[in-house]
Amino acid sequence: MSLEQNVLLLIAAKSAEEQARNKRIVLEEAVAYDIPGPESGSKTITLEDGTKVTVKRGWNYKADCQAIEDKLAWDSYHMPAPIKLKTTRELDEKGYEWYKHNRPAIYEEVSKFVTVAPKKVAVEVKRK
Repeated sequence: MSLEQNVLLLIAAKSAEEQARNKRIVLEEAVAYDIPGPESGSKTITLEDGTKVTVKRGWNYKADCQAIEDKLAWDSYHMPAPIKLKTTRELDEKGYEWYKHNRPAIYEEVSKFVTVAPKKVAVEVKRK
């Protein structure tokens, strides 16, 4: 096949792939709607033919860790070295939720620096 033919086939395949992806997302949302479960965690059901369907839900957390650190007056650890170290900082979600249930006043202050959004619902199907 020529380059032009291959490019046209590639364009068609990418379009079909995108359409299939969009359809998959719509169907996952429909299945998740039909299987209510906890806001965070998973629920598995077994269909009559033995197919297992698991729906997982949860939350994504984004936080201004520096602002939280400053607010709670935590100490930061810095290594004096000629090499700059890159570190990834993320919110300890379990600790954050602990404050929600055990120290609501601090949780309220810390929450000003946290954005919580639902995770994409995941649907898993296992055929028997």
